[in-house]
Amino acid sequence: MATVVASGSDGKEQGVETSVTYYRLEEVAKRNSPKDIWLVIHGRVYDVSRFLNEHPGGEEVLMEQAGGDATESFEDVGHSSDAREMLKQYYIGDVHPNDLKPGGGSKEPRKSNTCKSYWSYWIFPIVGAILLGFLYRYYMAENKSS
Repeated sequence: MATVVASGSDGKEQGVETSVTYYRLEEVAKRNSPKDIWLVIHGRVYDVSRFLNEHPGGEEVLMEQAGGDATESFEDVGHSSDAREMLKQYYIGDVHPNDLKPGGGSKEPRKSNTCKSYWSYWIFPIVGAILLGFLYRYYMAENKSS
């Protein structure tokens, strides 16, 4: 059990008991059958056995990742905020701190910078249109002189 300290309205510290269950990766690795599927995503352990038949990507996708760290696959697919919210209901605990990868195991999803700069989406079409305009003018000038 982990103890979290919180301040009350009177400014005094109050101890709040929270229960976190830790699982070793060896235990998670054993949970890879169709009736018992556990996944690790961002250092958290999820029992997705009940979700197997409902997964929009099909059973095979979950079975491939069963018993292991599915963080990269989960993020690569680009799950919606609804899917991330739904994932919370399958949470059963955290990976034991000794099993977390150094520098990894963050419980927060990585923030992808998909919109590095908005103008970069427009630069290629604009340059292409300008180039086509010059080519058209050159072509028309050549035809008039012929």
